[in-house]
Amino acid sequence: MKPLASPRVLAAGSPALLALVVAACAAACADPSSSSSSSGDPPPPSAEETPDAGPEPVSWATCSLHTEGGPPAAECATVKLPLRAEDPAGETIDVFVKRYRPAGGKARRALWMLQGGPGGSGYAFEGMAKAIATRYPDVEFYIPDHRGTGRSTKLTCAAQAPDSEGGIGISSSEWAACLAENQERWGEKLAAFSTTNAANDVGLLIERTRREGQPVFLYGGSYGTYWANRYLQLYPDQADGVVMDSIAAPGTSLARQDEDANEAARELLALCAKDTKCADKLGPDPWAKALGLVTELAAGHCSEVEPPPGFTTSLAVRLAFGTMLMQPHLRGYVPAAIYRLDRCAPNDLTALGAFFKALYGGGGGGGASEMLKGWGFVLSNNVAFSEMWETPPPSSEALASIREAAVASREITAGLPELYETWPRYVEPRAGTWAETETPILMLAGGLDPATLFRKQLPARDHFRGAHQHFVGIPSATHTVIASSATTANRSCGTMIMMSFLEDPRGTPDTSCLADVVPLSFDGDPATTSALFGTDDAWE
Repeated sequence: MKPLASPRVLAAGSPALLALVVAACAAACADPSSSSSSSGDPPPPSAEETPDAGPEPVSWATCSLHTEGGPPAAECATVKLPLRAEDPAGETIDVFVKRYRPAGGKARRALWMLQGGPGGSGYAFEGMAKAIATRYPDVEFYIPDHRGTGRSTKLTCAAQAPDSEGGIGISSSEWAACLAENQERWGEKLAAFSTTNAANDVGLLIERTRREGQPVFLYGGSYGTYWANRYLQLYPDQADGVVMDSIAAPGTSLARQDEDANEAARELLALCAKDTKCADKLGPDPWAKALGLVTELAAGHCSEVEPPPGFTTSLAVRLAFGTMLMQPHLRGYVPAAIYRLDRCAPNDLTALGAFFKALYGGGGGGGASEMLKGWGFVLSNNVAFSEMWETPPPSSEALASIREAAVASREITAGLPELYETWPRYVEPRAGTWAETETPILMLAGGLDPATLFRKQLPARDHFRGAHQHFVGIPSATHTVIASSATTANRSCGTMIMMSFLEDPRGTPDTSCLADVVPLSFDGDPATTSALFGTDDAWE
């Protein structure tokens, strides 16, 4: 779902705004093993090369892989595609796609990367593609912007001017005017900005770019898996394989995102109870300790620590915890923060001041700004309210009650019930259904995922039971498995499994790296501990 007032988190030693969907991974996404090659591999085509026959080819222009510019080089195209899948000769919109061929690679297989949200552009995959390509240069990456986001006929409004109340986001008081502006601009055509039409965009683009002898794969993360499932409903036989990472199952209700984050916090603290040091600090029932802290903070406990401007201490804490659960390098610090907040001694006040400053303070990085510039806030609500909500819809009071009682919350649902009632929702009969396909599928699920709970991903395993369809759970992974499943050798186990699938989609994926995944730690590492608390010890 859309990023709201998310705290800033320390990643790789510097503040960066946390995406509430797929986050670009660093070198850990790539595995040091190079992919195999053979003399029969097709050479990578030139920019001018076209498919042998069929639909009109895409016209590419040289660009940078990174939106901010600079090396490495890539190719970009803006393609006219049907506004509606059922009217291929009718009105068109612009759909943007970026193609990246790593230097020296053989482009043996194409990988289309579908971003999450709904609302994310392809921005986050620019860094991810570069990281994977360092060890897998023979993959040719395609990164589209979902229609309504980024450079694909973005749904926007005057309220997103940088100097407006909500900046490039949209504040609660700006939504009515923003929606009215889009209704005036698009009318009933707003319904065309749907998952189905976005899935058709991908199928048409694949038809216009694929080369003989080059297998084509899709990778979807979070909402990108929902998008990929819809693609398989429209094109059940086109791709050679599909990877679903952090699965948003059909029927998913995004109204439950804050509730789900709190459930993930409970699962994390259950692991704390099994850890000798963590249980020694928080007692035999860390969850009970955390719930007690929620009540105490609401009553004024530890009022000496100053929350960020515009936040109560309770809100700042639960939002911080909800954010940290998404980040593999931060989630293990949640128990230590609970311990310090509960004790609230003078040294804790100093550490907690550093904690809030690290998570909420300072300016944003350019990369995060570009991510938010491309985010489709209008598209996000258009899809979420039409396809990914629940009937009857939960009330504002019910969702507020969930948030206020939570240990951890991503604070996404505030204000959405009121907006839901005014939104011109479209009807999508496929919204609650799975694709019927024999296409090879690799499903990757994190056991500690706060955005797509592991138990809510299991229906994918139960539905896709074909001979070449595999479900792999990684208990310690969080949201986006390929970015949160590092091994002791600093390799991404999720990426290793994915690449084995791409090399042989009709074989059995190599999951041997699961035994080497770094376990969850409640002590963290010295650099992150110092950056987060200003101390050498997270607890003391």
